Amino acid sequence: MSERKVGENFDSDEANSIFDKLKNVEGKIKPKREGKFDNITYLMQEAKSLENSGKLDEAVKLYKEVLLILPDSSKAYEALANIYRKQGDIDSEKDILKKAISNCSKNDDFKNRLDEINQN
Repeated sequence: MSERKVGENFDSDEANSIFDKLKNVEGKIKPKREGKFDNITYLMQEAKSLENSGKLDEAVKLYKEVLLILPDSSKAYEALANIYRKQGDIDSEKDILKKAISNCSKNDDFKNRLDEINQN
């Protein structure tokens, strides 16, 4: 984001997007979505399908999209960590586990997994 001063350079589309995200964080509404990606279940199913067909980078994008909508989705964090492990990207795996620990209430599995990685 560029640096802005109050009352200058107002971008209503960006403001609306931020407002939608903030309202979602409070659990009041979900951001406006169009087409078939209008629910988390579909996104998760599509991501899993891509993952199963070896399209890991595309699956990562969808799992990250799920996390934008539902930042405490332990299933999306777990899936991302698993993909990063398959790809041998330990740094990304650690990063996503740290985010999962911060955002998920049931995070003991994520803590244990991160501890295991750090011991190796």
